[in-house]
Amino acid sequence: MLSHTKLAALLPSKKIGETLYVFDELASTNTFGLELAKKHAPPATVILADKQTAGRGRLDRSWFSPAKSNIYGSLLLFHHNTIQHPGWIPLMAGVAIAQALETQTGIRIHLKWPNDLLIAERKVGGILCESFSPEGKNKCVVIGFGINVNLSQSDFPQDLQDRATSLQIRYQRPLDRETLIMQIITWLEKGWADLTSKGHQSWLLEYKNRCATIGQTIQVHFPDGSQLQGLAHSIGEHGQLRIIPSPSDSNEQSAKMRDIHSGEILHIQTTDLP
Repeated sequence: MLSHTKLAALLPSKKIGETLYVFDELASTNTFGLELAKKHAPPATVILADKQTAGRGRLDRSWFSPAKSNIYGSLLLFHHNTIQHPGWIPLMAGVAIAQALETQTGIRIHLKWPNDLLIAERKVGGILCESFSPEGKNKCVVIGFGINVNLSQSDFPQDLQDRATSLQIRYQRPLDRETLIMQIITWLEKGWADLTSKGHQSWLLEYKNRCATIGQTIQVHFPDGSQLQGLAHSIGEHGQLRIIPSPSDSNEQSAKMRDIHSGEILHIQTTDLP
């Protein structure tokens, strides 16, 4: 089980983690974080759970959250409209967490737009950012993160075994979750400081260098059920994915570059990742 005492000693600063919640079991760290935000929680509150019973991913998907194996956490951060393009928050978080995991393991982590962490095209983690704006108060952002740490391939449900992985599978031995959490919070603290003070340009190059989606033929599944296939071209100023529609999907209106702000992305044609 996660140790509150050990985590409190490891967290990087007096600011981040001054308020720390560690649960043996929780429905969702993000749901709990949003509830705390509505009750005026202190800035930089950290919420961790050893198991989630109702873990959530993007588009209201459930998140596989077994006990004693993975990392499930949320970080509450506040800003007074200092982030010009909020779409960069999950992209920054992805880079920061990738850097944290690499620092501890040496494993190269790529990013699938907008919020998946990949090892050789298999998902090892995900990010869910949600916001809350109390009237007259600074905006609260809850950065939720789930990382597959100490799982074997057979531990995954059948429908995930061919597209998910864990750090242990690649590292070939179990890892200390508390140390990984310390690295994640440390890099997120730095990333947030850079994003609020320097803006998204400080993260653009690093995100591009890690993004496994740019340059791929992809299919976008929109929330309304429609689809679009094309070439993932670049990341826009607001953190959106810019794609060039395939000829079969093109007409006079859709042949131009399309900006994608939300949707499920499938990599149709991929290049080998190290």
